[in-house]
Amino acid sequence: MKNYTYLGKSGGKRFCIDGVNVFAEKWRTKGQCDIVLHPETRQPYSFSVYTIERKDKTVTFLAGHFDDDDWAFYKEYTDDDFLF
Repeated sequence: MKNYTYLGKSGGKRFCIDGVNVFAEKWRTKGQCDIVLHPETRQPYSFSVYTIERKDKTVTFLAGHFDDDDWAFYKEYTDDDFLF
């Protein structure tokens, strides 16, 4: 399992990752899944990996549902992401 950070969840109208409203863009599946942990219960879930490709940037994230209809979002991080 890679290192992921929980970004939050949304009912499907607006959610921004790296300044991009994911619900206003087309998601492309990477054909991969990975295991993430629920932020409160630490229960494992299998979420799909998606990308959004725009002219100015590419956003990669994991998305799926817990036990409700809301979308939950995660992003992979590395130790380099925490260097200042």
